[in-house]
Amino acid sequence: MKGSLALVLALLVAGCGHKGALTRVPADADWSVEQRRAQRARDAADTEAGLRLPPEARPVRQDDVLTVTRERRTDGFDLPPP
Repeated sequence: MKGSLALVLALLVAGCGHKGALTRVPADADWSVEQRRAQRARDAADTEAGLRLPPEARPVRQDDVLTVTRERRTDGFDLPPP
């Protein structure tokens, strides 16, 4: 039982091997050189736009967090130890 399970597991792992490079344009596509260059340029622009950080990623620093200060009330439970 363990031997057949190991064999099935080995076959499943072997079945998910590398098939080829991940590209937008398949190698067997009938694209001209100009079409491939244009697609690569569009991909580069998309990549550059995706790598640009949004404004929320680097917020503006605010030095004075506390704009209004108030005196604290006295704490009636702040007693010395017995």
